[in-house]
Amino acid sequence: MDLAELVDYEFLYPLELCHPTTGEALGTVFRIRSAGSEAAKQVLRQHTDKHLERRIKGRVIKSDQIEREELERAASYISSWDWGDNTYEGAVPDFSMKTAIEIMEKWGWIFAQVTEAATKLENFSPASRKPSSPS
Repeated sequence: MDLAELVDYEFLYPLELCHPTTGEALGTVFRIRSAGSEAAKQVLRQHTDKHLERRIKGRVIKSDQIEREELERAASYISSWDWGDNTYEGAVPDFSMKTAIEIMEKWGWIFAQVTEAATKLENFSPASRKPSSPS
C-alpha cells in the first residue's frame, strides 16, 4: 500500500449545502478543498507571518482579527460554487474570496458546513469516493 495515495489534499469535494435545521439538501454545491491543500496552507502561512510580525513589534492580536482569519481560512477551502436555483440576497453571487467571507460571516451554518467538509479526511480519500453510476 502506498501511503502517499491515501489522501488527495487537492481533490475538490462537492459539498451540497444542507438546510441547517432539517438537513435537507438545498441544491447549492460548493467545491471544497482540503484544509491540508496548498491553497489553505498558503492562507495559514500568511496569517502566521502576520502574527509573528505583530509579536516582534510587541502588539497583541485582537479577537476580531482572529475571527477574520478563521473566515479567510474557510473561504480558502472553497474553490467554486454552483447555486443551482438558489440565490443569496436575491441574486446568484459571483465567486470571490470576499463574497465567500461575507456569506460565511453572516450565515454561520454555511461556515460550519464548509469547515467540516474541509477537515474531514474521508472526503479526500480516493478509497472513500463513491464510483459514478453507469449511464
